[in-house]
Amino acid sequence: MKLILLTNDDGVNSPGLLALKQALAAVGEVAVLAPDHNWSAGGHVKTMHKPLRVQEVRLADGSPALTSNGGPSDCVALAVLGVLPFTPDLVISGINPGSNLAQDMTYSGTVAAALEGWISGISSIALSLAVNDKSAPDFRCAARFGATLARHVLERGAADVLLNVNVPSVPCEEIAGVEITRLGHRVYRDVLIEREDPRGRKYYWIGGQPPEGVAEEGTDVAAVAAHKVSITPLQLDLTAYARLDELRNWGLSIG
Repeated sequence: MKLILLTNDDGVNSPGLLALKQALAAVGEVAVLAPDHNWSAGGHVKTMHKPLRVQEVRLADGSPALTSNGGPSDCVALAVLGVLPFTPDLVISGINPGSNLAQDMTYSGTVAAALEGWISGISSIALSLAVNDKSAPDFRCAARFGATLARHVLERGAADVLLNVNVPSVPCEEIAGVEITRLGHRVYRDVLIEREDPRGRKYYWIGGQPPEGVAEEGTDVAAVAAHKVSITPLQLDLTAYARLDELRNWGLSIG
């Protein structure tokens, strides 16, 4: 059977991870190595200043899993570098309770874990459920779709795939289809909240309203708004090619 590494950024006890693990059991052998606490918006970290520890735990259904004090990308690195006895055929990260659209991917621990798998030469999927109220999301439809997509990736032998997937938070029968999309544009409404501790020293929270998105046709933002599953293929090359000639014409030199 194919070996699937499952991780997330919400912690090993997340119900989204359990739902996806149970759905993936029909696709291959699932090994879980996930953080021991929540790393939401933790980005692509690499822990080098303290030791990483791995311990065995049990998920809510009694199945075995591994957990680490490292971040999502650390968990993938640990698995690939030798904690698991075999190299995974697929890395899948999720299910995240909340969308990861547009610029979110630069912050997302969910996407960071998939990116770490892809850097290691393994096809990888980041899977998110676009919920607003995170109190009791229903992960069943997203889990089933994640398993279906995982089967397609494994059966087609795609060796260089990095997919960012966002499933709308509506009943399965109301999902309007699947769309292959490009990254859209987020509008963040962050505010700085200043407070004082009991000793009069200032401290800060970065808060604000949830981000909105520009629903431009063909983007992940628009697809999810239209109740479609968005699949965005990602790559690591962030070069702004349209700027290359402009910068060359600046005539820059030393001194």
